Amino acid sequence: MIAINYLSPLAGIIFLIGLISAAYPSADGALTSLTTSFSIDFLGMNKKTGMPEKHKEKIRYLVHCSFAFVLLIVIVIFRAINDRAVIDKLFTIAGYTYGPLLGLYAFGLFTRFEVRDRFVPWIALISPVICYILSSYSEFLFNGYKFGFELLIVNGMITFAGLLIFRKSKQDIQPVHHQE
Repeated sequence: MIAINYLSPLAGIIFLIGLISAAYPSADGALTSLTTSFSIDFLGMNKKTGMPEKHKEKIRYLVHCSFAFVLLIVIVIFRAINDRAVIDKLFTIAGYTYGPLLGLYAFGLFTRFEVRDRFVPWIALISPVICYILSSYSEFLFNGYKFGFELLIVNGMITFAGLLIFRKSKQDIQPVHHQE
């Protein structure tokens, strides 16, 4: 809207080209990763040694075009819905799913602790449950405050705290002996 209505035609065109060039690599990367993941993980293309390379290539093109079509349909559906509530729900779901990833990433980035591996999946599963409970009862617990998209940060912090609680102690860490 700003580019078309408030900028000069040249500036508007340059702005739109910049916007498209910024968005295209993200869409292309998502499409490529979906194609690769489906071809390797679900179809097992890397394990099919007896299949001619030409046939594998045709399958990859078919998978790629199929995912491009599915993404196009998803875009058309979201455009038709064009409801802020749907987008808000998607961001809320992302807060529950990406929160543990954020906590794991921050823990690895900002600490040098080792964790007890067997507890990590449980921490990553319990954190969104705690966030859901907090979100459901936040108005009661926090004097009328209702959580929004900041639930992602809270979720990450709960995961980070869980990893800190279940980190390995000094006696749990085995020294690495190098053979010379």
